[in-house]
Amino acid sequence: MELAELSTKIQIKLHHFSKRLCLGFNRPDRKFLYQMLFGILKGGEVQLNSIARHLQDGLSLKKSTERLGRHLGVEGMWRRISDSMLETQRYYLRQCKYMVIDLSDIQKRYAEQMSGLGLVWDGSEQKKGPGYWLCNVTGVDESGSTIVPAYSELYSLVEESSSENQKILDAIGCVSRVVGGEKIWVDDRGGDRRGIMEPLLQDNQQFIIRQVGNRDLVYEGERRPLKEISRKVKLSQSYTVAKTKKNKKVQETYDCGVVPVRLPGSKKMLWLVVLKERKKGYCWLLCHLNCTQRKVVIKTAFVGYGHRWKIEEVHRQIKSDYDLEGICLQRYEALKSMNALLWAAVSFLYTRLENLCLEIIFHPKLALVNRKKMSDMLRFIFYKLAFAVKKLLALSKVYDSNTFSSLMKKQLCLALV
Repeated sequence: MELAELSTKIQIKLHHFSKRLCLGFNRPDRKFLYQMLFGILKGGEVQLNSIARHLQDGLSLKKSTERLGRHLGVEGMWRRISDSMLETQRYYLRQCKYMVIDLSDIQKRYAEQMSGLGLVWDGSEQKKGPGYWLCNVTGVDESGSTIVPAYSELYSLVEESSSENQKILDAIGCVSRVVGGEKIWVDDRGGDRRGIMEPLLQDNQQFIIRQVGNRDLVYEGERRPLKEISRKVKLSQSYTVAKTKKNKKVQETYDCGVVPVRLPGSKKMLWLVVLKERKKGYCWLLCHLNCTQRKVVIKTAFVGYGHRWKIEEVHRQIKSDYDLEGICLQRYEALKSMNALLWAAVSFLYTRLENLCLEIIFHPKLALVNRKKMSDMLRFIFYKLAFAVKKLLALSKVYDSNTFSSLMKKQLCLALV
């Protein structure tokens, strides 16, 4: 298949996606949403003038940028986009067993005029700097092959009165209204807070939360430190997993055990799953799961927490391929809307190109894969897919709805004899 034909097929799929996304929006907003998705995927940037330049819509760059900027700054636009994206991705999210939640950040070291700038922790530099927080949710199926970027909110504790705990609970509430309450929420040590676990227990939500290790739990009717309890857990089961490190497959073995516990002051039973990688340290997972067999609890917790690292890869890919930290808008509402649109574009990339994915990746003219190197096939495939989509969309400009209508009619024609 020629590259121009692939480019047209991607645009048709994007048109279908945006048509679902735009339900309930007026006509100017529908045009704005489609053009923003197209511009982000084509340019690989979230700077407004770059998106406008890649549209090639026949207007001056100034006019296009001003028009897109007006829509971005509409109050509440980010919420409408996020809610609509969840409805659009409902089918894919319901295939996911685990909902991974994570807090990330955007560093803006040299920004001065951007609204709502506050101090955020930069994990790579191990220090605080000006920027914004992100509360993200990604769905993962049991096998880990289906990854669905579901929800993301950019926020500033300077600009808003909500706490970090409330932002996490809001994200869980928004996603749960669409996917239902049977999903398992997975969080890292940042979720080890009573302010998060108690509301989840009240809503009867299932969760797997890694523990810091300084908590007391009720075990066998007595309140004891978590580390003391973990020393009494018999590590009766072993799991070996294959991981990709530096493009090489390596195997790691974990010894696991589990005991029933409760939070002090709570009557609901929880499971404390203890994991120990051989020749390394311990890991503790506090779980609320709808199962009673200990083997099932250990396996569910082990697999679920293992998938938590998927969201780290999604964050890394978004920041590198779409230059998220290059976002530069003065209005706070516009920043939130741009982040929501970026996650909608990435969610399209992860879910709607499955029929074309292999054809795009292995196209000889794109030369994305070295077939003689097996290690080239082990890398996170969405880096290559994002790069390929940029190259393919560069061959075309943004089309209007009339063009798509004629193309889809041609595809639907049947030769009846």
